[in-house]
Amino acid sequence: MASLSGTKIKDTFNIILKLATSALSGTKQSVQDGDGNNSALKLSTSDVEVAGVLSIVPQPATTSTELTALLIATSGTVVTRELDSSAFGSASITANLPLAATGNTIGVTDPINLSQLTSTTAANADKYLIWDETTSAYKYILFSDLVTFVQSASGSSNFLPVMSLVANAETTIDVASANISWAAIIDGAGNSSTAGFSAVNQIQLQDATVIRDQVQIDVSGTYKFEVSMEIKSGSGTPAVEVEIIDTANTTSLQIANRTMNSNNLDVISFTATRQVTANETFEFNIKSSTTSSYTKNSYCIITQIA
Repeated sequence: MASLSGTKIKDTFNIILKLATSALSGTKQSVQDGDGNNSALKLSTSDVEVAGVLSIVPQPATTSTELTALLIATSGTVVTRELDSSAFGSASITANLPLAATGNTIGVTDPINLSQLTSTTAANADKYLIWDETTSAYKYILFSDLVTFVQSASGSSNFLPVMSLVANAETTIDVASANISWAAIIDGAGNSSTAGFSAVNQIQLQDATVIRDQVQIDVSGTYKFEVSMEIKSGSGTPAVEVEIIDTANTTSLQIANRTMNSNNLDVISFTATRQVTANETFEFNIKSSTTSSYTKNSYCIITQIA
């Protein structure tokens, strides 16, 4: 029925909309037809409620030109908000290293894409990203602080002692066996703590000066000796012998023999493992059948392994 004009109320009351119980007020009431059937709409003097699907016809264009949006506030009311056009597009995301962006996904890039720090370029002020479990937050720690923590934190005495020695100078090798002259890699200190691996002076060079030729081990245990001698031969093919001697027992721990190249650099390397009792001392002897010398590239590393 398009119009109520000329019709009787008894014939049209059921299609006339009304409020459920009373006149319009501050309380929401269902809008009903004349038969008392509730619609999806409720009205008051200040509020409208839709109990169902709210359809908007015609629908807004699906482009970024329509920027006014309907949103639901925390109170449940509908509000409008003006959006930026980027809300409807795929805005470009730029991620700085070490992050990388692919489409709308951001992740950590492969470390090979970064510049490298090495043992010679790392500095005390360099920083590590670290998770602080106490505060549940990411923080940073300086390289120097991390080294100090490893050396001195609770339980650090469990780190196995290591001592690194290098040949003090290029030295002529005698035909008769003679001591190899070592210098500590950390100048002048001459004990295992200076290498930063242990808080215990467990392995130490014996002499009072920087140049030393005997090593004393103060704590019983199993130790590995790694020796590598770079030999410079003057002429011919010298036969070189390197020996580790337990000085207390005047016994040989390990002997390595090798015929070297002539007029060239060559290397004689070997390892030896020994169960050491406290306060044992060791020396390292070398001899050559013809004129030759060992260079400053020669070294010895002593490590407790058990």
